[in-house]
Amino acid sequence: MRKSLYSVLAMAMVLAITPVALAGSLCPGVAWIYSDGTQSTASGACGAVTLFIVNDSTDTASLYWGSSAYGSTGLTVGSIGIFNTSVSFAGAPGAQPYYILDFHDPSGLFGEANGDKILLIENQTNNLSGGNMALNPATTLFDVWDDTTETYLLGGQSDVNTLDQWLALYPGLSNDPTWVGVEMGEGGSGASATMTIYGADYSPTPEPSSLLLLGTGVVGLAGMLRRKLRA
Repeated sequence: MRKSLYSVLAMAMVLAITPVALAGSLCPGVAWIYSDGTQSTASGACGAVTLFIVNDSTDTASLYWGSSAYGSTGLTVGSIGIFNTSVSFAGAPGAQPYYILDFHDPSGLFGEANGDKILLIENQTNNLSGGNMALNPATTLFDVWDDTTETYLLGGQSDVNTLDQWLALYPGLSNDPTWVGVEMGEGGSGASATMTIYGADYSPTPEPSSLLLLGTGVVGLAGMLRRKLRA
């Protein structure tokens, strides 16, 4: 009986101090293609979605995981965790795929007008290692783009921080619901490019309140066993 008690107490201590995250996966959701100022949409599925941009430096193509409802992934800026997707990319050197975190900033934390649509943009190389794009909050560098005024914020494109660093500077971002997406842009190359995107695996960062609740529940269970043992 004492061994059971000690085992439960040890589990309680681990759960109370360890940021356990449950992995999951998301299917490609909604894709947007901008060509000469015209927008078209394509619904994704749990398979591959191919995006194509033509000979036009103004073209972009983007895809977000989840459905068309804003915030449908259930993720917030602070709970994204590690996010990986497999892609097949072909294009000229100027064409480049990049991650986008898309959300509204109701508090105007970046100095823009309250409620502006904000993009955290992480430019990836067009020589994707192993055909993967990886988003890691501790190492992936993001620029801040105000999608309402179409300008870079806080020092411009060269002013980059990891997602964890942005959250440390502006903790209020943590609870903002977000889409996670990828976009492909020409960067002025004027050459065509295609990108096929598959589902994404992610390990969300658990909310502190959830960890506290879980740890407290296990500690309570340990207490019940301890009282039973004394009786």
